[in-house]
Amino acid sequence: MQRRRVGTVSMAIVLIGFGILIFTSQINERSAVELGLKFWPIILFLIGGEILYYSYKYKDGDINLKYDVLSIFIVLLIVGVNLLIYGVIETGVMDKITAALTSQSFNYQIPFNEVEIDENIKKIVINSINRPSLTIRTGKGNKIISTGSLSITVDSEEKAKEFLDDEYIKVDKIGDIAYITFAGRADYIDGIYTVNPYEFELIVPENKEVEINKLYDLELILDSIENNWVIDDVNHTKIRLGANKNVKINAFVDSQQDLSGNVKWDIKQNKNEGISNYKGQLVYGEGENIINIFNSLDVVVDELE
Repeated sequence: MQRRRVGTVSMAIVLIGFGILIFTSQINERSAVELGLKFWPIILFLIGGEILYYSYKYKDGDINLKYDVLSIFIVLLIVGVNLLIYGVIETGVMDKITAALTSQSFNYQIPFNEVEIDENIKKIVINSINRPSLTIRTGKGNKIISTGSLSITVDSEEKAKEFLDDEYIKVDKIGDIAYITFAGRADYIDGIYTVNPYEFELIVPENKEVEINKLYDLELILDSIENNWVIDDVNHTKIRLGANKNVKINAFVDSQQDLSGNVKWDIKQNKNEGISNYKGQLVYGEGENIINIFNSLDVVVDELE
């Protein structure tokens, strides 16, 4: 009695068809996984058709049909593995792995940017949920000048330079207030590339009222100051005072040790509930311009001789 294996022809057809499917998906930029899931039942039609064909052809012959289970299993295995591979590729996992293996770190300075503010702007509010480190200087005129540093992790320097034109320090003018905000690392993480802006620097007009909130490190370099400032919720505050100063500094802290620098603080203990335990004060000249500091872990003030 002769034997006829059923499934070998189906395996050959499936392999050819699956190759055509993958080739078509690459040419037309369509999802191979989507096409594979849509057309996989054809495998069952092919195997079933082959069984029916040989059963009908040799129904009167002395031939025993034997199902080629191994071929059917190999076909399903190949199709399944290829769909899995293409699924990984199309979900972007392979791009992330490739980027991790080929990425490099590049460091740049954020290009200087100048924003003109007119006389109608009375107050500058600096606020950031990302808690960056910031250095502020005071200057003449009505311009806010900004810069900073960038650490960019990408696969090429050409790609890194594409991020230099992004806006990392934003100035919005609403009514008589200018709001300054900063981009953070979380704004640029996409799983493949990372852009980390840090160590921001500002020059603000000396004659504007200033409010600063939610920073990690703040360094103020005050050559001159002609208005009031409020600093709130800054972890570490450092102030360097120039020779021309007419300012009063009030710092509210939890401990006397939180006040330091080359100055002599006038420290008094607060007995009112709901405020910090100690108030440190420095007065220069008439003390007409006031800097109030709240919720800072430590305050350092140095004056130039």
